[in-house]
Amino acid sequence: MNSTFKENLHKGLYQEIEIKKMIINKRSKFQNIEIFDTFTYGRVLALDGIVQITEKDESAYSEMLVHPAMQSLSKNAKHILIIGGGDGAVAEEVLKYTFIKNIDLVDIDKEVVELSKKYFKKINNYSLINKKLNIFYEDAFNFIDNSKSLYDLVIADRPDPVGAAKSLYKSNFYKKIRNIMSKNSLAIFQSGVPFLQKKELKKVTKDLKKYFNYSGVFLTVVPSYIGGYMALVWASNNNNLLKTKNNSLNSNVKTTYFNKDIMQASFAIPNFIKE
Repeated sequence: MNSTFKENLHKGLYQEIEIKKMIINKRSKFQNIEIFDTFTYGRVLALDGIVQITEKDESAYSEMLVHPAMQSLSKNAKHILIIGGGDGAVAEEVLKYTFIKNIDLVDIDKEVVELSKKYFKKINNYSLINKKLNIFYEDAFNFIDNSKSLYDLVIADRPDPVGAAKSLYKSNFYKKIRNIMSKNSLAIFQSGVPFLQKKELKKVTKDLKKYFNYSGVFLTVVPSYIGGYMALVWASNNNNLLKTKNNSLNSNVKTTYFNKDIMQASFAIPNFIKE
């Protein structure tokens, strides 16, 4: 009988996944790293017992973190910052736009990046060794505080607000992000599953309104992130994504999940989120 992976992110609710083959199960300096093959999701990365990405459904997550913003910004997006994203999937999506000049990726855990280079090539398509990508192994706050760059797009591919990751949901995090954004820049934040993390989402949207003229929520559905819709939150001081999302889409970008219909539909928000 095969062993199982059991996730308990939400109190009283478990996700159990049958493991086909365990590949990596080790402790880094910062967290426990598990990489395993499954019958349902293909290869899976879990950190501290929480699913981060799977081969089967990563496109519904990574593509939505990137393409709504990139399609809106178009060729104005030259310099990109990714916070987290050590698996390389988000960087892979950004690199589909050949006009970008550079990506800075900040991830505190070098071991996640190195293991992803080896075991998640199918997901990241070698993005982690691309010449346009610069990787910084440090705390996101330290990087932002010392940054002398301004970014046209900031993507916070952050974990759920547990443990050390809680700092990435504090109000001053958004203030710091604002300080490194160019004039017409956009910022995108992973913000949990509203059905189960409504309180956390409300705090994100409230905090962003303190520092940005425009902000809002759009949705995706990632089956391995249990609880229904996943909320992605956007913010900007000079770019209203609700208007620029209607820009003509770049049809040369190959995607699995994202398209023009998804782009429009993802901004349809249920009333319980609007409340």
